[in-house]
Amino acid sequence: MVRLEGWFEKALSRPARLIVPVILAQIVVYSISWGQFFCGDSLYYLSRVTGNWGEVVGNFLREDDVGQYRPLTYPVFSYLIYPLGGLKPLVYHWMGLALHIGLSLSVYFLLRRLIGMPAALFGYFFFALHTTGYFITYDMTFLPDWMLGVFILGLFHLWIRYRSSGRRAFYALALALFVLALFTKETALMIPAALFALVMWQEDGPWANRLRRTILSVWPFFAVSLLYFAWLVLAKGRLYPDDPQHPFRLTLDPRLLARKLKFVGWIFNIDVHQARSTADFLYFALAGIQILLIAGLLVRAWRGGARPGRAGWLLISALSLLLPPLIIAEPPYEHHLYMPLVAISAAVGLFLAGPGSGRRKTGVYQLVAVLVLNVALTWWTAVYFNQRSWVAHGSRVARNALVTLKRHHGRLASNSVIHLAKSERNSIWYFDQHTLIRLFFGEPRLAMRFEDLGEALPAGDTPPIRNYFVYRLNDGNFERLDDPWKSETTSLLDWGLQGTVTEDRSQFFPDFNRFDTPNGRRVFLHPIIRLGERRRTLVTIAGTRLRVPLPHIEPGSELHVGLCSAFDIGDGFEAELSFERDGQETTLVRQFLNSARVRRDRGWFDYHLDLGQLTGSNYFLILKCDAGPDKKTPGDWACWSLLNITRRRCALEGGVVISRTMEIEQ
Repeated sequence: MVRLEGWFEKALSRPARLIVPVILAQIVVYSISWGQFFCGDSLYYLSRVTGNWGEVVGNFLREDDVGQYRPLTYPVFSYLIYPLGGLKPLVYHWMGLALHIGLSLSVYFLLRRLIGMPAALFGYFFFALHTTGYFITYDMTFLPDWMLGVFILGLFHLWIRYRSSGRRAFYALALALFVLALFTKETALMIPAALFALVMWQEDGPWANRLRRTILSVWPFFAVSLLYFAWLVLAKGRLYPDDPQHPFRLTLDPRLLARKLKFVGWIFNIDVHQARSTADFLYFALAGIQILLIAGLLVRAWRGGARPGRAGWLLISALSLLLPPLIIAEPPYEHHLYMPLVAISAAVGLFLAGPGSGRRKTGVYQLVAVLVLNVALTWWTAVYFNQRSWVAHGSRVARNALVTLKRHHGRLASNSVIHLAKSERNSIWYFDQHTLIRLFFGEPRLAMRFEDLGEALPAGDTPPIRNYFVYRLNDGNFERLDDPWKSETTSLLDWGLQGTVTEDRSQFFPDFNRFDTPNGRRVFLHPIIRLGERRRTLVTIAGTRLRVPLPHIEPGSELHVGLCSAFDIGDGFEAELSFERDGQETTLVRQFLNSARVRRDRGWFDYHLDLGQLTGSNYFLILKCDAGPDKKTPGDWACWSLLNITRRRCALEGGVVISRTMEIEQ
């Protein structure tokens, strides 16, 4: 106990020795998102790179196309951030992390001047390793919050310099930063209220005198805020959004306000969600332990003589910046906590460093446990966010869509259309309408159509439209649908079930009478998801030879077939596709897949085969699956997808094209 207390006091007396480990911890915790692709919000900025200063000025005169007024973000992104990051998501993640580390240090120096040591260290620790940092470091999705953080912290630093020196230059610079913040994010409108509460907390003397001095010192900020509000209404041409379903409309609906209670859990690095696994139950158990320890520290602090006093003004300051997200219909998003966390961190620092807070022989273990649990919950919550949050899901959808499109098309001709059948509610946001395909296929005249917007699929009896492709989202995975013009394509998937099955009984597993398959047979249809793409497949298991009669094959036809393994177990299998006529077989595909050991075998192998020498009638399609060398057959499912014959050239031209696209080529 004495040894731990001595180490703890010594560490607090040498801040540099704590700051360096905190920075390293930030890199470890927030690097969890480095593998994520762009999401809809980041695609939004990529598609709106400002080309000239006329466009820059125009953005200040009107709202943008999603009903927001953040004109300063566009030139900053276009001329400062985009030249560094280009189309490389990882670079933007590095930028976000570097910015969060820098802003965290700025909070530390700010708190040193506001609340002194060691309270500033506790507040810095809380801010630097908060789960909100996961979103702030998530590429440039939260660019407005980056800029707002820079301007607000700069304003606070200048304000403190003004109060300590009395120099009007610092006041003028603080006011200038406030103006810049207003053109960055609409919530900056509440900065004067947050500053008012901060000054009330700083001022001494009777309440009435403090109030008078505070009003006299901050009224210009309120005046600028009122002028900005008037300009905002003028630029938008209205006070409220026209759409009654718009997320930015004001509301005091109790049901919507109740949803905003999630902010309370997020303050303590706890995300309240439905428990789906043992890991979730352990997570909530850890959160419960932290809450009990914090309650114990509160009791200890109260018994030690600590009282809230004027610290409540810090919470009012935080609430001022959080108020706009609380009274609009938009769901709660954790990144709105980022700047309110500054005042909350000051309150946390005062609490942990105050009298009776635990810096006693009997309470040091409790205090250290709270700090350790805080980091553990931050990491665990960040892991959860990286799997299930809206921003991570949006990135996966965009990546899955792009990889799937690259796999199927290689390139898209000018004026090609990707039609998205009725899918998920946010399908338009995932792609920022046309942005994803235009940027990464390098063709500005590509287009996406969305049935969610009422854009119907062309009638099947109309003349075929070239370069018109139909897809669907299925739980975040992309799925290509059949050609709507049946005259152009003959699908063999369902027809394959009518084929003749020949069995090799030496490869049967687990027994001869019934197989562990969806229909208890050797051949069946089954959906498979690989590399973010969902496909219907015709499955043949080990020891199966399927013989399917083919329709007449016209000259110029192509066979399109995909192959994958259903499981990553066993010793692999050999899959073979051939054409048979008059007892003679012509092998077109022979592939050995061992996805349990070979990573590249865990994707789709797509073949686009020119049938120029295989035209006419009386052909049979042969699909075979043979067990691997050790005859470990439980996972030997050869999954045949696409399986269609087309009478037009596909986008991937050539005799045989094998597509194993697993990553996005920059």
